[in-house]
Amino acid sequence: MFSYRFRKMNNRGRTPGSSGRTVRPSVQQNGLTMRKRDMTPTRNTNLVPNASFIGDRFLGVRLDQDELDHANHLMTSKLYNKENLNNSISEPNSPEKKNVESEALKQMMRHKSAGALTDADDGDRILCYKKNLAPPPAIGYINQAKVLYSTNSVINPASSVKKSTRHVKESASKVLDGPGLTKDLYSRHLDWGCHNWVAVALGHELYLWNTETCVIKNFFEDNAPTSEGMITSVRWSQEGRYISLGYASGAVKIYDPNRPKTTEYVRELRTLRVGGASRCASIAWKKQGVMTCGYKSGDIVNHDVRVAQHVVSSWGGDNGHSRDITALEWSSDENMCVSASSDRTAKVWDGRHTRGDGVVQDPEPLFTIDEHTGQVRTAQFCSFRDGILATAGGINDGTVRLWDVKRQCQKIRELNVCETGGVGGIVFNRPYSEMLTASDDGFLRIFRFNANYKLSHEIQASNEPIMDLVGSPYDEVLIGDMEETLKVFQLFTVDKSTNILDRTAPKNVGLNVR
Repeated sequence: MFSYRFRKMNNRGRTPGSSGRTVRPSVQQNGLTMRKRDMTPTRNTNLVPNASFIGDRFLGVRLDQDELDHANHLMTSKLYNKENLNNSISEPNSPEKKNVESEALKQMMRHKSAGALTDADDGDRILCYKKNLAPPPAIGYINQAKVLYSTNSVINPASSVKKSTRHVKESASKVLDGPGLTKDLYSRHLDWGCHNWVAVALGHELYLWNTETCVIKNFFEDNAPTSEGMITSVRWSQEGRYISLGYASGAVKIYDPNRPKTTEYVRELRTLRVGGASRCASIAWKKQGVMTCGYKSGDIVNHDVRVAQHVVSSWGGDNGHSRDITALEWSSDENMCVSASSDRTAKVWDGRHTRGDGVVQDPEPLFTIDEHTGQVRTAQFCSFRDGILATAGGINDGTVRLWDVKRQCQKIRELNVCETGGVGGIVFNRPYSEMLTASDDGFLRIFRFNANYKLSHEIQASNEPIMDLVGSPYDEVLIGDMEETLKVFQLFTVDKSTNILDRTAPKNVGLNVR
């Protein structure tokens, strides 16, 4: 707020600095005789009627805080009533004559309130809001001390939450040789446990690798069982305490890595066999000790590993698959299980059919997906969108199809991933809401789960087909290719300084491989 003070005229009717200048003729209005040069500019039109000129000798003087407070007190005080007003002609702008103007001035004056939402000192408050009247802050806004003026409409958020370009490391962080890695596109040779131990099947041998300490252990200590044939599938239990191995003979063995190995007793807990079954290439665990296994015949058997009569249900027959099972996965709530097969179909099963009063045999699946033009190599439930299922085709297909099992398995989108082969693996990433695929052309592709399911990154990971793709409890993925190499990629590195992307820590289950 500014006030204007007049320059003081000397006793000769001149302002300082006017000496020596030509005196203009005087002007006579309403009986007053004045010279234009000697008249002090004023806004009082009563003194000089019809005055239209504006002088050039105004001095702007900014009032200090005490004067502003005094003016505010005079305008709001109860003592400032009609009797205390000076109604003389020298005060034409008095509140008595111009109540509308005084009310407007009151609104323009700032309000000093104990509930003002500001962290500045009392002398620094220029504009502030009354309590509960401030607009909501923008997302990511951090209250900064003493922000008095800003040319921006919204104060910039902190740098840690600014939107930045997604950066992906396209080179492998770790590369290991895997001599003896079976060149089979329809076997599962790798699995990454929740405790950060990786299980790798190399022929008859099984190796455990800790990616944090880089410790590698030969699980069988060069005395691997060979009577069951080659290892065709590897899977950790959900809590990470046990590891199950499927063999070409159809047998499934369960081991406890915490148990010490001696000549009299090995780490094997039990062996599960099903009559007439061969080549178990797919294993999926439930939380309550139920293990689902898929066999070459197309049958799917649920085993309760805690009881002697371990077979609790089987999904097959006329309602099942006609060729070997290539993938099995349970949904996060364990209400559904998806199976993929070489018969070009994928089926969604009801999780309630895993047990009953007796053995549940050959129930009807909830949904059957038969739109793939080639073998369905893998299937995976989305970890961040409930009810979304992804199925991937093998050779002569090369597509990933998304389905909504909550809406009668309605197809959402078909993504053309690989033109020269099939898709060997799918991994979903929750922090970034993305889907990663691995294909026979050696590429890793990242798709964003938005309205367009856009391809955001394409990485040349290998010169040979990628057989296996597994995700870690951290932000890494592991692939196994036909070059007999294992590669670790850090594709989902998150910003630790923000709370938007939470880094999931591995579960501590006390695994101590002996």
